[in-house]
Amino acid sequence: MRVSVVIPAFDAERTVGAAISSALWQTYRDLEVVVVDDGSRDSTAMLAAGFPEPVRVVRRENGGVAAARNQGIAEARGELIAFCDADDVLLPLHLEALVEVYDRAGGIATSNCYWLFDAGIHPSRVRYKSGFPRPERQRLAILEQNFVSTMSLFPKTLWEELGGFDEELALAEDWDFWLRAILAGRRVALQPRPLALYSWRGDSLAADPARMDEHVRTLLGKALARNDLVPEERQYLKRRLAGPGPAELGRQGDAALRAGRYREAAASYRAAADLCPTEPALRRKALVLRPAPWLTGPLVRARQLRIERAVGFGEGHAR
Repeated sequence: MRVSVVIPAFDAERTVGAAISSALWQTYRDLEVVVVDDGSRDSTAMLAAGFPEPVRVVRRENGGVAAARNQGIAEARGELIAFCDADDVLLPLHLEALVEVYDRAGGIATSNCYWLFDAGIHPSRVRYKSGFPRPERQRLAILEQNFVSTMSLFPKTLWEELGGFDEELALAEDWDFWLRAILAGRRVALQPRPLALYSWRGDSLAADPARMDEHVRTLLGKALARNDLVPEERQYLKRRLAGPGPAELGRQGDAALRAGRYREAAASYRAAADLCPTEPALRRKALVLRPAPWLTGPLVRARQLRIERAVGFGEGHAR
């Protein structure tokens, strides 16, 4: 068996069946599915246990997603680990395409995907549109933002080498893991086709912006304490931790844009893009609004509101 698909699940009775089914629908067949029931209080474990092999269910007391990921990987029998969260869906070619990229490039293979919002998907809302960081740029890029999707494939030996996911982080535990992997010398290759649906709902953990910002500051503070950073990386982290991060600045820009405060939106987007030049959406908004925000702002606002209405995306979603 080569690939273990690890599905951490907590109170996920509404979605876990679809997640497991999508793993079983894969055209790539050399796999197992390890569902980690993280102390669910609903029917998650019972639903997962109803699936036949190659599905296995591991039960544990609730300890958070990092602990669930760690236990799932520890129990995995495959050489390679792939993640599918309990509210995500893998399209049939997902694993086949990821394995092809991994076999060609090694390191970590990450997959493009559609964002799955409350109202569905939109063809313009994919995880990666352009500008994936080049290998020589990835050390600094992973400090700017988490450019690696959880829809990734990597060897179990990498998890063993890094000591697993940080169980002190309730959020952004995957960013911390990829950061440590990249600083340890691994590089990430992109599978560019959107072959999965990544759930981004208003009631998800990631939809608590202040809490997410807090955990991001914690993981970046840990990174700053490392002794293997080059001066450019250390200088960037100090600047980044001295004020609001690009996600917070981007949300401020979005709020100002929705309210028609175009100069304020332009300033927020410029500051965000300066801290996170690897994020194409921030760069585009900063560029379009910069010369004449009162002229281009209404056009940007109309387009953004149109898409947000189509997918049910609102202020409750964290950027």
